[in-house]
Amino acid sequence: MDDDGLWVRPRGRAWGNEAQRAVLHAIAEDLAKRTHHKVVAIEALRPDGYLEFVAIAGDDAARDKMLGQASPLELDHIHQLGVEMAGWRHIPSERLDEQTRAWLDEFGHRPDVPASGLPNGWDPDDQMVRLLHNEDGELRGLLYLDEPLSGLRPTTESVAAVNAEAGVLFDAVISIVERELYGEQVRMVAQARRAIESVRPGLGVQELLSELSTAMVEAMDVATVDVIAVGSEVAGIEEDQPLVTELMRAQWERRGHVVVERQRTWSMQEESIATPPSLTRLLDTHDLGSGLLVPIGAGEEYLGTLSMGRAPDAPRWNASEINAATTVASDLARLLLEARLVERERTLHAELRAVSDYRRDMVLTLAHELRNPVSVLFSHLELLGLETHSEESTHSLEALDRAARRIEDMVADLMTLASVSDPDGAAATGEVDLSALVQETSDFLAPTASRAGVEMTTVVADGLVVTGDPAGLQRMVSNLLANGVKYTPEGGRVAMGVEQGSVDGVAGVLITCTDTGIGIAADEVDKVFAPFFRSSSPEARKRPGTGLGLAIIERVVTGHDGTVEVESVLGEGTTFTVWLPVGGTRAPR
Repeated sequence: MDDDGLWVRPRGRAWGNEAQRAVLHAIAEDLAKRTHHKVVAIEALRPDGYLEFVAIAGDDAARDKMLGQASPLELDHIHQLGVEMAGWRHIPSERLDEQTRAWLDEFGHRPDVPASGLPNGWDPDDQMVRLLHNEDGELRGLLYLDEPLSGLRPTTESVAAVNAEAGVLFDAVISIVERELYGEQVRMVAQARRAIESVRPGLGVQELLSELSTAMVEAMDVATVDVIAVGSEVAGIEEDQPLVTELMRAQWERRGHVVVERQRTWSMQEESIATPPSLTRLLDTHDLGSGLLVPIGAGEEYLGTLSMGRAPDAPRWNASEINAATTVASDLARLLLEARLVERERTLHAELRAVSDYRRDMVLTLAHELRNPVSVLFSHLELLGLETHSEESTHSLEALDRAARRIEDMVADLMTLASVSDPDGAAATGEVDLSALVQETSDFLAPTASRAGVEMTTVVADGLVVTGDPAGLQRMVSNLLANGVKYTPEGGRVAMGVEQGSVDGVAGVLITCTDTGIGIAADEVDKVFAPFFRSSSPEARKRPGTGLGLAIIERVVTGHDGTVEVESVLGEGTTFTVWLPVGGTRAPR
């Protein structure tokens, strides 16, 4: 940087490759023939914002001096001194001032040839320049014509002839430079995206920001990279942070960016401002020469800032880097939104877990509190049973006994429901012979079915083994059969079948339990697995129950990574279908 605070950029070859240069040299030679000039020179806009001479035809001395050399992007002398001629600028030698001559001596070449001496003759200090812009009006290079073979300065007619003859070559030069600029941007974006992809998934916001910053430093070829979420504190700029936040919020609204240099802070949309002292101190703290700030957002929401720092001796930020950083910021917006969603899901999960724990603890407390009075009831009923009572008293005692047993069943169901609903429950797991378990449970409940006048049959394939909790699986099978018997009138049937069955290519066991009972109303089928649900049907209400049996079945099945489904027709019967994976994909509860 010179005493005036202006950046002095290094000169030297930096644009393209030899193949691209060879093509541009061929274009320069073709232009010389088509335009009837001895010398043609092409400058290309480099990714670092410099103009570099990439092709010079017709002058060996100029080629030796300037080819591969670069100069600052300074076009004031062309705009101010040049005469517009159909897209070209003719700068007559008599218009050149001392400052412009000094500039041309530094970055240009004056041919060692005499003036033509003709009326309206070409002077060795004359310049004929065309600014090459793409379709969006962005500068991509400069084209120079020198030493016209006619020895004359350009006229309206001669310029029109040049454009007609060589116009297609102007577009060819622009296309080649565009590809190089775009290729540089694509390379930078690809490197940054590879770094982003290396970050672990499922991180919260702060974890994500830390890993992104580390991964992107090397990929973006800069000294520092920080991804700063809105609302985060940045050490060292507390005093100016509200100002910087509002500045970046405004940049997001106009899809802009901010370059922070030691003296001035600027963007493409606004006039530059004096760099806030805190930002200058931040550059000093991290030994940086400049910084690039790109807003991160989604829709109308400003999410944060991508901040990159560059060493003091590094070149100035150029358009390719800024465009690449803007593209990367769009990717970061998606990651930030995903990280925020992860944190919200974690918070919601913690809240739901707290509610679930509270409910489980409440159920366990209630069950324990009921156990003592139930035990007292049974003790007194046993004592009263030792005495002789009237028929009326006997009926009352029998009613008390039935009520006490219902409470006892509810306590047992509550304890079981709390157990199978606990994700941290330490239930014993191992290989379970499901064939034997179903057969034993069926044999145990057969007398109950017989007393109810219900025919119960089981068809069980041999050797069906699953991984799981034996007690939970036994309770699930028992509840299926007992539920079928309870809601099937005398003379009905309950049938259970157990066989191999795969779901989505996963091997498992299929259990079906079908009864010819009272059935379930269509509007209640999707409610039957809810704890304490009892059907509104008078026929169902006649059967005693706690409304917890099917809830226990559902918890046991899902705890083993299985599925349970129900199909029913009111007045005809119900079928429950349970599928359990053979190995289980997570520890069953």
